[in-house]
Amino acid sequence: MTGQVQAQLAAGDRAVQRAYSAFIQHTQLCEPCRKNGADCADAAGLRQAWRDAKREVAA
Repeated sequence: MTGQVQAQLAAGDRAVQRAYSAFIQHTQLCEPCRKNGADCADAAGLRQAWRDAKREVAA
């Protein structure tokens, strides 16, 4: 693949990686996420953003 298609796929992959990174960084720094082993409201939103990004790439 070259050109626009490749650029579009790469942009989608970057979006997924950014969303995943934001989720992981949050859960590593958030005390309730670490102590309770469950997502706080912010983490839940970040997880959903990651899922949405993955869904967009798969579509």
